[in-house]
Amino acid sequence: ARLVRREGGAPAVSDGPYLETKEYMASFYLVDVDSEERAYELAAEMPWADQNPTEVWPILHDAADDV
Repeated sequence: ARLVRREGGAPAVSDGPYLETKEYMASFYLVDVDSEERAYELAAEMPWADQNPTEVWPILHDAADDV
């Protein structure tokens, strides 16, 4: 997983720190994109991205087209 913030209008991607167990997830988005870079771009477009990071987690792996 990566954390994405917006800096200077562009995605700023970094590793952790992640939410602690006493914190909770307020919402989530499930997006289908062609690359991690596109996911980072979308995360940087979130309204709160200037102040708070968005965690980006891959949930699917590359699979053959016939799967």
